[in-house]
Amino acid sequence: MTTSQDRNEHRVETRLSLQETIFIEVLASDVSTPGSVIMCNSLDLSANGLQVVLDEEITSGSIFRLCIDMQQNDPIFLVGEVKWKRPDPDGEGFRIGFLLFESDDSDTARWKRLVADMLEGKIVRPQ
Repeated sequence: MTTSQDRNEHRVETRLSLQETIFIEVLASDVSTPGSVIMCNSLDLSANGLQVVLDEEITSGSIFRLCIDMQQNDPIFLVGEVKWKRPDPDGEGFRIGFLLFESDDSDTARWKRLVADMLEGKIVRPQ
């Protein structure tokens, strides 16, 4: 696990460079169409956001339910808004930046405690 702060970006939070499995719930546009789930991996995480790599582009401003599947913890359910997107320089997909926010039925408080514990070294994650 490494931490980083990118001076070229507007973020001030310390990010954890962790690859975790993320599930993005895409709701159906109407009742006749089923919703879907996109599985992807994170590039970095913070208490209030995460960056993922996707094969497909999604619209900035969209809000999604997210599930972070961390190996040594119960799944964490969050809600995030797509704040930015850009082509992935390391592949053919897209890098997507999510801003996380408080929502009913989400694990935001537990997520923030978990990130704080990882930053303080209380929880050591494999790299």
